[in-house]
Amino acid sequence: MEEEEFFRLLTPQSLVQIDERIAEEKAFKKAEKQAHEEGEEEELAAHEEEEPKPNPKFEAGKKLPLSLKDLFPVEYTSKPLEDFDEFYDTQKTFVVVGKDMTIYRFSATNAVYLLSPFNPLRRGALYVLVHPYPFRLHVIFKIMKVN
Repeated sequence: MEEEEFFRLLTPQSLVQIDERIAEEKAFKKAEKQAHEEGEEEELAAHEEEEPKPNPKFEAGKKLPLSLKDLFPVEYTSKPLEDFDEFYDTQKTFVVVGKDMTIYRFSATNAVYLLSPFNPLRRGALYVLVHPYPFRLHVIFKIMKVN
């Protein structure tokens, strides 16, 4: 039996799966609301759970936990990955892990209504954002040009 990978690249199929989970969540909440209106309190108590919260270990801006650094494939650095925090399963987000193992979280919706997460321009911008050296070099060259 194959073990499911913890880190998975973001693909168009990933976005379809996220949309399906969002639709399931909406349908569940709608059914829950109807049951509440009809007075079926017993069924609600059985399905009632605490609201999920984001895992503080996977918070944006933090470093990847030491326990996961060994599992992280180096070739996935700077590439959009499916969000590995269960809290974001029903939200259109993805993560990018920088070379310094910092976690960055982004929206998987179209940026500026045009650029999908798979657009080369958006991927290039993500690369510059998660790697401080290209950005710093750009700023240094601009400063040098002004002088």
